[in-house]
Amino acid sequence: MYYFMLCKVLVIIGCVTAGLAVAKSKECDVLVVDEDNVTVNCSKRGISAIPDSWPEQLAAVNKDSQVRITLFNNSITDVTQFPVAPGARVAISLRANRIVEIRDDAFNNIERLFFLDLSYNRITGEVLRSEIFQGPYNDGVYADIALETLDLAHNEIHSLDRYLFQYTPNLTRLDLSDNPIEILDHVTILALSSATQLEVLNLSGTGIDDIPLDAFRGLVNLQMIDLSNNKFVTVPESLSLVGTTLKYLTFNNNPIVELNDDSFIGLSNLYELEVGENQLLEEVKRSTFTPLKRLRVLHLCHNPNLRFISHLAFRGLKDKWTLKEVYLDDNNLSELSTDLMPWGKLEVLGMTNNDWLCNCDLANIVTKQEAGTKFKSGEIPYCAAPMRLAGEYITNITGFCPTLDSTPESAKNKKFSFGNLRPKHLLWSIFGVAMVALFGMLLGLLVNTLKTFYKTKVKSQPIKYVNINADSSFA
Repeated sequence: MYYFMLCKVLVIIGCVTAGLAVAKSKECDVLVVDEDNVTVNCSKRGISAIPDSWPEQLAAVNKDSQVRITLFNNSITDVTQFPVAPGARVAISLRANRIVEIRDDAFNNIERLFFLDLSYNRITGEVLRSEIFQGPYNDGVYADIALETLDLAHNEIHSLDRYLFQYTPNLTRLDLSDNPIEILDHVTILALSSATQLEVLNLSGTGIDDIPLDAFRGLVNLQMIDLSNNKFVTVPESLSLVGTTLKYLTFNNNPIVELNDDSFIGLSNLYELEVGENQLLEEVKRSTFTPLKRLRVLHLCHNPNLRFISHLAFRGLKDKWTLKEVYLDDNNLSELSTDLMPWGKLEVLGMTNNDWLCNCDLANIVTKQEAGTKFKSGEIPYCAAPMRLAGEYITNITGFCPTLDSTPESAKNKKFSFGNLRPKHLLWSIFGVAMVALFGMLLGLLVNTLKTFYKTKVKSQPIKYVNINADSSFA
């Protein structure tokens, strides 16, 4: 009996303690970094609804401060109206909840909301309506809110309402990545083009394979776009509509086979280009980068089948060279032309993890044109061939090239050298010699067989002469 009563008491104490722990876990903490930065931390508290009020400490916050309210990693499904929050700029994170609904007046009390993170939820296009971004209602109209950044990544959005950004005229950053959009339909295009102040747009992982020509027509301020992890087989021509403002383009992991003189037409102000992780990309053709007259950083990395870059890829740019950083790491390159670019004008060069054939051309690039001085510390490439140089740093290959010829490869009269043979070349040479020898043996056997057949079967018998006077058969 005593043991039973003791267990009952312990159970009650445990329940009370757990209840207090839950209650405590649902309380939001206020962290004052300084008088200009305040964080209201309500994350990972098991919260299932928007709080009715904020901790009392928040009331004492300077009205000109920046307030960050974090509610990420909770169990909120329905975003109801937020209580009034002080501060000149308010940021709210609802990342990683279970949101399936947002009320029309959700952010009505936070007119100075400049940052909103709704990523990693279950939001559909039907949930996103212009009404959820309405500001206070005055004189028969709803006011705008100050929203500048909207993160909608990793949701279930197929399409956007055409009036979605009606009350967010200051929107400059929009993240739609990893939503099952697949096709930029007419209403989605209207929604995007209405966000005329947009500077950054992330469409990566949306499954799109085309961007209609009028999709960016209203985006006269667009500076950065990410089109990675999609299904593009060519760089979309519609980018040329924002060519005068676009500065950063990321085009990773698309099923593109080649880059050519049509790929970047019109992108005359592009500052940084990233083309990586494209499994099918094999070659960069002539004049590919010619339109990029202000390019300063080129990332052409992690393309496992990229084996060829035309020596005219930068045609027309060498006299007005702007590139400072070029990264060619982790491709399938073995050779580069000495006149591909003015190597000495670079500030940073990356060439690691390629199958470099260390010949006099590469020695010319590394030493005479000073490309070897552009490698970052600890990132010096190795030789893959010829076999006697395999594993050597490419900066140590000048010993067999006492006189370096800077003549373009297309104009050279190169002499054959066994030292330039790669392992596969040697194997093919041995195989070729063996095949020639085998063919000679078979041909010899065939000739001998024909000669024997001729002698035994075809050659005429000797002529026999008969004395008709002595032969009685003629009597």
